[in-house]
Amino acid sequence: MPELPELENIASKLTERLQGESILEVRVLDHLVIHGLPVEKFLSGFDGEVFQEFRADGKFLIGEMKESTIVINPMLTGRFHLVAKREKRSSKSDILFIKTKDYTLWYSDRKRMSRVYRIPNGEYQSVAGFLNRGPSALDPVITLDEFKARIRRHNGQIKNVLQNQNFVKGIGNAYADEILLYAGILPFRKRSSLSDEEIERLFHAMQKVLRRILELLSRRGINEIAKETRDFLMVHGRGGKMCPLCGGRISEITANRFKTNYCQACQK
Repeated sequence: MPELPELENIASKLTERLQGESILEVRVLDHLVIHGLPVEKFLSGFDGEVFQEFRADGKFLIGEMKESTIVINPMLTGRFHLVAKREKRSSKSDILFIKTKDYTLWYSDRKRMSRVYRIPNGEYQSVAGFLNRGPSALDPVITLDEFKARIRRHNGQIKNVLQNQNFVKGIGNAYADEILLYAGILPFRKRSSLSDEEIERLFHAMQKVLRRILELLSRRGINEIAKETRDFLMVHGRGGKMCPLCGGRISEITANRFKTNYCQACQK
C-alpha cells in the first residue's frame, strides 16, 4: 500500500516530468475504479488540459490541471508508472493511462480496489474519505505539543490510532509497525496506557522513520517505487527473522488480512 513517503516522492517526480505538459489522450481500461462520475463524463473535456502539479495528501495522490483535478486513492494495490513516449507497456493490471507529448502515465491496480475521481479544482466533497482528516504526519504543524493534544482524543490500540487518518494522515500498516519498533511500544497497547514519555518517544519515532524513508525513496524512480521493494524495513514483513535492533526473533500476527510485526524484546 503506498503510504505518505511513497506518494510524496511520486508526486514530486511526476511534477518534475509532467508539469506544463498538455494532455493528448486519456483512456480508462477498467470502469470499476472510476467514482463520482460516469466514465463518459470523467473522460470528457481533457482537450486543452495541462498538468500544473502533483501533490500527496495523506494517502491520496492529486494531479492538478488547468481546469480540473484528478484524485486517486490507491488503496492496497494501486501503482503509478511513467514511461517515455517511445516505450511500450502491457499489463493486465493497468486500468487507465494519460498520454502527453513526451510521456504516458499509467495507473494499475491488480485488485481493482482503487478510487479514481475527476473533480473541479478545489472541490473535494465527492471524494470519499477526503474531508475532515487530520494534518499530514510530517506537516510542520504537528509539533510535540500538538501531537500530544491530538493523540489524547483517540482511544484503542496504538497501531490503529497511528493509522487513523483523523489523527494524522499518511501512515499505513507497514510504517505503523516501523514507527512502533523505533518507539519501543507494542502495537497492541491501548493508547490510554501510554505514559507522557512513551508518547514523546512515539512522536520522535514517527518523525525519524517517515523522514528516513522519504529520503531513501527520493533516490528511486517512480517505476522502482511501484515495485514496492521495501528492502529498508526493519520489522514489517519480516516475521520469524532477526530483529536488527536486538537480535531477537520478530513476531507476526495476521488479522483481517493485515500483518502486524513486532519484537517482543524491544517493544513493551
